[in-house]
Amino acid sequence: MKLFRFMSKEEFRKYINGELLINTKDHSKEGNNKTISKGFCFFNYAQYKPEEMLHSVVGIVNLDICCIFETEGKNVKRSYGRYSKAKKKDGLERISIFAKEFCTTEYSKDTFKLLQYAIPNYFNWERWNWKEVK
Repeated sequence: MKLFRFMSKEEFRKYINGELLINTKDHSKEGNNKTISKGFCFFNYAQYKPEEMLHSVVGIVNLDICCIFETEGKNVKRSYGRYSKAKKKDGLERISIFAKEFCTTEYSKDTFKLLQYAIPNYFNWERWNWKEVK
């Protein structure tokens, strides 16, 4: 399955260097009933477009880099998160949505193969400058 994730430059550096990334934070314990996710959260690339989801995660996650990975379903758990979404591309009118997510408490190059990455462009909803990984 193809998943994507927004992340910090530091997380990206650690992944590229082959480190095992670990995050055991239980986001459901924040008491806001916005998610049941634990650890790192990913969106399904077949269901969501990174360029459009950027507008839903602003203020929630680090937006330095967006990565598209390929992994097996056994490496993640299905979950959900509540986000806001623009009704129109001008972003002025917003609605609340529950988005399907996948999460894991650890990942590395051994379990998640990096396919592409890009620096998110808030003003481009169509297609970012994706770099292919060979």
